Amino acid sequence: MVSVLVSSRCSIINFLDIYFLRPMSTRAAKKAKLESLPQCPYGSTCYRKNPEHFKEYTHSDPTLTSTTSSTTVKPVNSKPLTVCPFGATCYRKNLLHFAEFSHPFDLLNPNDDDSDEEEATTAADKSNKNSQATPVGKKRKAESEDSDNGDKTEEYDSDDESAYDVKLEKTFSKMNDDEKRLMIERAFELKEKLQEKLKKSREEAEERKKEVEQLQTKITEGTLLMEGEDEVLKGTKTKYFELFPERNYNQGSAAEVHFRLAESQFYRLLSGYATATVTKVEYVCNPVLIEKFNKAREELKEKRGVQYSYPVLAFHGTAVANIQPICETGFKVPGQKGFKHATDTGYYGRGTYFSEYPGYSMGYIKGSTKLMLCQVLQGKVYKCNKLITGAGLQDGFDSHCSPCQKELVIFRSEHILPQYIVHYKVNSGEFRYTPHGMAKEVIQKKLQKIGKLYKKALAVKDAPIFNGFKFAFIGQMADTPIAMDTLIQRFGGHICKNELSHGAKKTPKKYATYAFNGTGTYDPPNLIVCSVAEIEAQIPSVELQGYKNMGFTTFYREDFIYDSILAGAMKSMQDYEHL
Repeated sequence: MVSVLVSSRCSIINFLDIYFLRPMSTRAAKKAKLESLPQCPYGSTCYRKNPEHFKEYTHSDPTLTSTTSSTTVKPVNSKPLTVCPFGATCYRKNLLHFAEFSHPFDLLNPNDDDSDEEEATTAADKSNKNSQATPVGKKRKAESEDSDNGDKTEEYDSDDESAYDVKLEKTFSKMNDDEKRLMIERAFELKEKLQEKLKKSREEAEERKKEVEQLQTKITEGTLLMEGEDEVLKGTKTKYFELFPERNYNQGSAAEVHFRLAESQFYRLLSGYATATVTKVEYVCNPVLIEKFNKAREELKEKRGVQYSYPVLAFHGTAVANIQPICETGFKVPGQKGFKHATDTGYYGRGTYFSEYPGYSMGYIKGSTKLMLCQVLQGKVYKCNKLITGAGLQDGFDSHCSPCQKELVIFRSEHILPQYIVHYKVNSGEFRYTPHGMAKEVIQKKLQKIGKLYKKALAVKDAPIFNGFKFAFIGQMADTPIAMDTLIQRFGGHICKNELSHGAKKTPKKYATYAFNGTGTYDPPNLIVCSVAEIEAQIPSVELQGYKNMGFTTFYREDFIYDSILAGAMKSMQDYEHL
């Protein structure tokens, strides 16, 4: 009996020795062997697949190991997460799923029996898969020090940026359950903040969109009216509303909308006049022409369809003397009484010419700085591919356009609505706001008392205030030309005496064209003083038109002289420019 027990005990010891002690010693030996291998330069990010390579080099990451071991996270919940049935191969991207289930990497090898060779192979496979998951250009970044606690962490780029809204400080596979949970909580906090910002931005965009739509509706329906415009529309008389550039933006203001519309149309397609500046816009309200235009638009809509009934804004250049008659009675087209071509019978048809490009229209108004901006119904347009000088409207069409499509030819007067008169200056330099409204009224009251200001200036002692300045006067001043000449000379100035006309009732064309008649030497001024009456006249005088033809665009008020004399120095000339 004793021998049997001894024999059985020896058998058990032998069994334990065979199955536990020896493998443990073998495992320790192999582990020591792996640790004695040289370190692969690529470490755990090694991209190679050759098994022999993994037998010759170790791929452990000591820095990562030390970092992982030194990093401590305060546990949120000690209860372990349920293992996802898909493990590390899980295809889901919902962060809530990762908060509820763990995804250990050992599920990639469900048949793992902890054998020595498979353990080494598994580590190599994991390293290979991690390195293959991202391109070379998106490998892990260099380890960086955390600014808060000095712990080193690794940053990773993700191909699918929509899957994660936060920067991963460690590979997800190397995080414990608490770290994953913390990361997901931060992600959801960030996601909520971004959703709130997005919602707010969308609401603001919707509000602005509604405001723009309301303004467009008001303009289309005629409900966005200037002060007093509703009364004008009930009558038959034409009303001109003066509009000026405003520094303050008055949202929803009819004056603001009209001015910015005309100004933006002028600048949008301006070419060749880079320094031209819009100084004023006159909004023309003619009830009779508006009614005819709207009726023609409805007829065009029924004939061609809605897409052909929308008007375009186009410029028309003409002599200043023609602008007011056109605004009062409308455009005249060939066949109507009083129509006359200013240049030729029309290269692309015998009609009235317009252009969306203000530079084209400027060529027809030499010496003037006003353009008409009109609503034009073009309907179905015939595109000319060659000159058809003097031809009528082509059958089946409503208008013509040039081959470059920069000139539009209209053949019916009711298809044209003069809406704006755009005042501009060429080479005007830096933009500045001009006085208007109350400031303009103050200037007018001041000019009404110009005689008293002149007498005060006469009493001032002589001084070289205007040295180097050469003056020219246009129109009636506070005193006679001889008295003005004497006053300017007393204060160091010079008067230019250029003969621009013969005083005849009808000035020869050559004088109006070239301004200077050639008798004597031309003395060019550098400061032209013009009376208000001359500036506001419907038909400019020969002197004013002559200087404009020679390129002068800026003219100054008379009170500039007297204010400068009273101040004892030259005042700012820009403050005295005629609008």
